[in-house]
Amino acid sequence: MRICLGLICGVAILAAQDVRPVERSEVEQLREEVRQLKTGLEQLRTLLLTKETAKALPVEPVLPTEPTLAAVAADIDVGRNELRGTAQSTGVPQDRSLAMATKANGGDLSGAGNLLRTDRVIVGGYGDFQFRESGLNEKADGGGTPTFQNTRFVLGIAAVLSRSQNIIFNSEIEYEFGSREIDVEQAFVEWKVRPQFGFRAGIIAPSLGRFNTFHDSNLNLATLRPLMNQFLLGTAYRDAGIGIRGRFNLPRSMKLSYEANLVNGMQGRNADGEATPFSRLLGQASAAEPRLFAFQAANRHKAVTGRVGISPILGLEVGTSVYNGQIQALGEDTRSLTMMFYDGSYRRGPWALNAEYGRSNIVGGIPRRSILPKPYDPLFPSTGSALAAFVAATTPGQDGYYVEAAYHLLPRFLRNVFDESGYLAPVIRFEGLRRDRTLSDFYLNQNRTTLGLNIAPSSSVIFKMNYILNNPQATVPAIEGQVGGAAFGTNPIPFLGYGRNGFTGSVAYVF
Repeated sequence: MRICLGLICGVAILAAQDVRPVERSEVEQLREEVRQLKTGLEQLRTLLLTKETAKALPVEPVLPTEPTLAAVAADIDVGRNELRGTAQSTGVPQDRSLAMATKANGGDLSGAGNLLRTDRVIVGGYGDFQFRESGLNEKADGGGTPTFQNTRFVLGIAAVLSRSQNIIFNSEIEYEFGSREIDVEQAFVEWKVRPQFGFRAGIIAPSLGRFNTFHDSNLNLATLRPLMNQFLLGTAYRDAGIGIRGRFNLPRSMKLSYEANLVNGMQGRNADGEATPFSRLLGQASAAEPRLFAFQAANRHKAVTGRVGISPILGLEVGTSVYNGQIQALGEDTRSLTMMFYDGSYRRGPWALNAEYGRSNIVGGIPRRSILPKPYDPLFPSTGSALAAFVAATTPGQDGYYVEAAYHLLPRFLRNVFDESGYLAPVIRFEGLRRDRTLSDFYLNQNRTTLGLNIAPSSSVIFKMNYILNNPQATVPAIEGQVGGAAFGTNPIPFLGYGRNGFTGSVAYVF
């Protein structure tokens, strides 16, 4: 660099000593050119230093386009991007360099992708360890005693299959409850032809509402998943099929995303052949178990799912999605299921806001409106049996909602203790679920309020503390006995201690 500056100065001196008279304007022009050269050299020096620094960073694999440094760096610090309002949205990522980005940055990969990064493969994941007081649970088992539980551990693996054609593979392998359940939540190949169009095939998690896609423990604001995503749509609902999706730029920086899938569809019986899915007791939690869709669909008709979302401003997205398909097994009377979801999310500065409403409708062989049996009377055991049979039967439809918010802050006294991306976040969630939406004053319909505080010393570890206030819409029958499994249909409560308030906490981690 010193040699270059010396040559430049020499040229300037020679020009000044030219034998012919030099006009003042020519001298000024020469000085301006020298200043421009100095500026160019400084920019070159800065770029070289940036490249030297970038060599020490784990860089996202980049598919062949014109990647920008900002796009690559956007996925390095997940926590920081979440706080600054990175939009969570479906559809093919707008920038192909983010084609294998994490869910928090517009991609599909679970976790932060920091376990392994090469030019072709990314490995990451997430998990959570929970404590629950008695009466608090997800889905419909246990709940009778306070318990520690290693709820889930998920490994996300993505790979570039073809750089020139922009074809990738993405997967999620989940170990639930220690290793009691091992599922493949996603395993698909996607050809990202362009931001406006991508084709994928394999085991996919359709965008039905918001939470079915963004269900990862590090993205869930609370410890427990929303009630509607436990019973109305068992999260993470996944299925085998094919689909297309993409994203369009609209005027005034707006964006439109879409997704359409053809899948095997949910089933009216679980993997053991029991008619538990779509019951008032369990909802759709077991309607799409891996053992059902891994080999062959149990009916001839496929299901369709789709979603359309729009982002009018940075950080805000609203969308609507639909599911429609038949749920009966071969030889059974036709039953069809339709579900509609409306969702919205907002990320701006320290604020995180999410809302969702879902509704299901089942048609075929069942009354359109339910009639409650006689109330349970301990003096007449037959009333308990009738009630248990009623809640084990198929519901004509359910609906549910949740609205939640978190505000991220980093007090001054924690700035030397937490990482730069660490934070505290008060959390509140209001939600409701009607497991039979045709009934009022039904004890399995409930409202819930969750008050919480998230403590994240870094972006990769979040300690969550929640107090949950449950409000069943009618008195819960005081019937004690076995719940779930072989006892399904003999007890009218979903789990022991249903309806109680209590504390739950977790340690969520992402890597």
